[in-house]
Amino acid sequence: MSWIQLAEKDYDRFANAVSHMNFYLVGGCLTLFVYIIGELLLQDSSPVASVGLLINSGSIYEKPEEYGTTLILERLAFKSTQNRTCLQMTKEIERVGGFQTSSATREHMSYIYVGLNRHLPHMLELLVDTVRNPVYEESEIKKLKAEIFQAPQNPELLLLDLLHLAGYQGPLANHIMSPESSFQGLNATTVQQFVVENFTAPRMVLAATGVDHGELVRYAKPLLSDLPSVSPPEEPKSVYVGGDRRIEAYSQNFV
Repeated sequence: MSWIQLAEKDYDRFANAVSHMNFYLVGGCLTLFVYIIGELLLQDSSPVASVGLLINSGSIYEKPEEYGTTLILERLAFKSTQNRTCLQMTKEIERVGGFQTSSATREHMSYIYVGLNRHLPHMLELLVDTVRNPVYEESEIKKLKAEIFQAPQNPELLLLDLLHLAGYQGPLANHIMSPESSFQGLNATTVQQFVVENFTAPRMVLAATGVDHGELVRYAKPLLSDLPSVSPPEEPKSVYVGGDRRIEAYSQNFV
């Protein structure tokens, strides 16, 4: 497989993908490349490296029986995989002074690992491992579901949910924090099937800064070249309708 220079038609997709990584794109000129199976790479020069896998798959792609899947996948990130226990994963990241994060939105998911660029092979292997080989245990899924609904309500997520409920009809109106009633049927099999259907090469972007492009290609190819390369599904359509949504509530902080 070969690497080609980023085509003009890919600029919008690239800009949309790396918007999740603006914090990590600090200074320097960027050289852009796209992998023919669908991964897109950018290169910069810095002693600190950031590598991220960004996936064009969020809650708008969830079927009714899958509501809450992206939220579960966000919390499964950098935990147990088929090759590492959760403790091993944590210790490996701490040993190299790394930092990892994951996020899930309505339209995208991202997995990001930051560390010194001399650890690039380890960073790429661990990043791909957590995306491609998570352990889907029923006990862990149940635990995560309980944590989500026992945690204090996140005002930012609640506000975004209400804005989308008021503004859209269609998948964009779906909750990120799905109602508990719709969460009950979610299980390990459902989560795994969602990954199989949506985590495919044309919908995945690999981005990196602070690394040598040649090394990035060399280490990334064997880890990603066997990704399924099926045509992506049509993006679910939503319609902006506007409106408002009002909730009356009382707080002990106000009279």
